[in-house]
Amino acid sequence: MLRIWKTCFKRKYFLWWTLLGVAVGISLGAGLYNLNCSKLVIELIGYPGELMIRALEEIVLPLIMLALMTGVFSLRSTNSGTGRITRWSMLYYLLSMLLAVGLGISLVYSIRPGRGAPLDDGGISSCSSGNSTVPTSAADHSTVGSLLNIGRNAIPTNIVSAAASSNFLGIITFSVIFAFTLMTLGDKAEVVVKLIEVCNAAVMKIVLVLILFTPVGVASLIAKTILNACSIHLLLKSLGLYIVTVLSGLVIHSFIILPLTVFILSRRNPVRVFRSFLPALVMGFSTSSGAATMPVTMQCGEDYGCEKSIVQFVVPLGTNINRDGTALYEAVAVIFICQAHGVSLSIGSVIVIAISATLAAIGTASIPNAALVSFVTVLQAVSLPQYISDISILFAVDWILGMVRTSVNIWGDACACVIVDKWEKSRSKTTSSLPKYAEDKSSPSHEDGVHAGSELTVRSTNY
Repeated sequence: MLRIWKTCFKRKYFLWWTLLGVAVGISLGAGLYNLNCSKLVIELIGYPGELMIRALEEIVLPLIMLALMTGVFSLRSTNSGTGRITRWSMLYYLLSMLLAVGLGISLVYSIRPGRGAPLDDGGISSCSSGNSTVPTSAADHSTVGSLLNIGRNAIPTNIVSAAASSNFLGIITFSVIFAFTLMTLGDKAEVVVKLIEVCNAAVMKIVLVLILFTPVGVASLIAKTILNACSIHLLLKSLGLYIVTVLSGLVIHSFIILPLTVFILSRRNPVRVFRSFLPALVMGFSTSSGAATMPVTMQCGEDYGCEKSIVQFVVPLGTNINRDGTALYEAVAVIFICQAHGVSLSIGSVIVIAISATLAAIGTASIPNAALVSFVTVLQAVSLPQYISDISILFAVDWILGMVRTSVNIWGDACACVIVDKWEKSRSKTTSSLPKYAEDKSSPSHEDGVHAGSELTVRSTNY
């Protein structure tokens, strides 16, 4: 019996169990929709999903803190070459993620998948209140006030109180600064660094265990969402438009924006780069895990012609930090939920969402469905925790969106690897072709020149 249980719940079959949960939830919700179930019955149906959401909310704080600090620790450099490559990689990662978030926000406001406010204003509570807009802190704040609050939230007066009030922007700031400070202490901080990395691994295991309950939680939450929907047809239409919005953003970012960055920044053929990394993209699509695909991505980079030292540094760094698809997805998802509740966001709140989505994506684990965990962070950043339960509607379609956005994340890592490799090779060529000093009475001998040239060669290839 135990052997059958382990066989059925292998990771490769998990997608099918999730799809079964989606089907059961839709069937249960649609079957009971016209029976006008009481609030108690609906609450009991959604209770397993509620527990799952509470568990996700519970784990999000240690997940964000530990994942971000572990990501910072991965930036530890042993020499100036690695430090230079780190700076170039980080600049490109930040640029590509901001471009992805900007594209996602533009599309979600152009397509407006949440038009008609298919979800009632109290989360998934009841339809009795209609679709009138309830003022929220996200809607009421002025643009200037929202922008000023970014700085206030980033620098809380009390880190414990920030954690208690779910001020994740302050937690993120503290985590990054604390991790960088630990790195400056050298060997003295190594014990603490190892402890944090072990704790991060433990939290990742907890997340994986929670994800195992996704099929049951998804079925529960989807059924409850359908039973509480004011208009099931409008809800399904909005969900379809949401899928179109996210996929459109991911496709445009993958086939237009990222190839343009490769061509402009490296002058290399993006089509050839795409074909070289295609095996990694296919594996990322099938596994929904950037971490599991990382060895294949590294091999593709070496086969393309990138320096092995560049590949071994940039790809793991990108796997931990670079999340183009996830950043785009989270920005679109939060604004979609707001539109579905009829909440109008100020410009300042949209900027907060853009920043929070980028930072939350950086702290997202490279495992399936992890983006839905960090999605909580973005909602908290714009003071909309009452809509966290609406994550259930996103679970219904996350299986397909998760596969696509993972491939986009890996494609972003590949582009970064190629661009940084080109920059480093150009720098090495420039350094090795520096003009020699004119001969004079203080000129070095031929033997000294050989040693100097050797030293320059070693320095130029010291990544």
